[in-house]
Amino acid sequence: MQVWRTRVIGTAVVAMTLLAACSSGDSSGSANAASGSCAPGVTKDSIKAGLLYPDTGVMAAQFTGFRAGVTARFGAENATGGVDGRKIISGWQDDESDPSGNLQGARELVAQNAFAVVQYSAVSQQSIDYLDSAGVPVVGVADQPGWGQHQNTFSVTFASQTGQSTTTLGDFVRQQGGTKAALAISFLSETAKLYADGVSASLRHAGIDVVTQDVDTTNTADVARKIIASGADTIIAAAPLDLYTGVLDAAVSAGHPFKVAVSVVSYDPRLLAPYGQKLAGSYAQLSFAALERDRPVQRRFLQAMATYSPEISPPGQQSAIDGWLSADLFIRGLRTQHGCPTRESYMKGLRGVTDYDADGMMVNKINFATDQGQLDLCYDFVRIAKTGDHFEVVSPQPLCGARIEAG
Repeated sequence: MQVWRTRVIGTAVVAMTLLAACSSGDSSGSANAASGSCAPGVTKDSIKAGLLYPDTGVMAAQFTGFRAGVTARFGAENATGGVDGRKIISGWQDDESDPSGNLQGARELVAQNAFAVVQYSAVSQQSIDYLDSAGVPVVGVADQPGWGQHQNTFSVTFASQTGQSTTTLGDFVRQQGGTKAALAISFLSETAKLYADGVSASLRHAGIDVVTQDVDTTNTADVARKIIASGADTIIAAAPLDLYTGVLDAAVSAGHPFKVAVSVVSYDPRLLAPYGQKLAGSYAQLSFAALERDRPVQRRFLQAMATYSPEISPPGQQSAIDGWLSADLFIRGLRTQHGCPTRESYMKGLRGVTDYDADGMMVNKINFATDQGQLDLCYDFVRIAKTGDHFEVVSPQPLCGARIEAG
């Protein structure tokens, strides 16, 4: 487990004089300003965020850019003076891709007076239960359905939830000509099973048969054989990329190329050199706007990554975007506060935000008063070009659907 690391993220390190901190769980920010009391991690000129993610362990590779994205967003904010005169400082803990490590990391961050936890992991359930009991806000990327059951959690996306689905993916596959779909999803967690259930419901709602689910093996030849034998013309994958590309290759070799192929892990510029030709024509669905749309906020993201996180190259990695969005959501909550915020007033303020989309970086506008635990309705779809060397957006606007019952 990593020890606490604290840094001021901005153009320069600023010396801070810490004030005596005391929490006031049932007071408003303005009341605390009058009394001079502050929540843990809050001083007159700084506020402390604790980052929790897997820097090591079996899942670490897919989270490589998360801390860098957070660093870039906090750096950009601090360069303009911070929020309400406070610079954002941060420390981080490595959960080692392990549930017990995730819980221990959360405990360490609270012990070090993190005002809130900014989290992206695949094993967060225990820590969000603990942080709820401790009254600590959690913002980030929901990886498990429990995020929708706690009032202290705020997520920039919900991709899977018990008993829920949307029409979006099914509509997209139908638009691309798919009629029979095979799912290749590794059931490494309950979340993966929920995702498979939601995808199946979406496809069937669109009139697309789901003819096979191969989830228990990493033998590419075996998976490919079963999928090809099923007659599927569509594959939806939440599995290791080498398995996915192997199945695509095998289908082409068998004279049975897929009409529609979608992978949840294929939007990453690092993949183009080793996998681009194999992935040509493959789709990815995104809960944020594809960088290829070149929106002003996306240009700011790329510039901030170059300035504050130059070690991440290329910068447009999905985990870095998730880090930026998570940090931006933390900042949005701070902007609801005046004077000395408490954790409770922060959560109340953020719960009152009804139209959050990170200045257009996201394709869904989130109403935190009503959308707790609700699946995303809109997705941006990108395709790897025939040349295999770049991504291209599929349509002028992201595709939005409606909620359906997965059962």
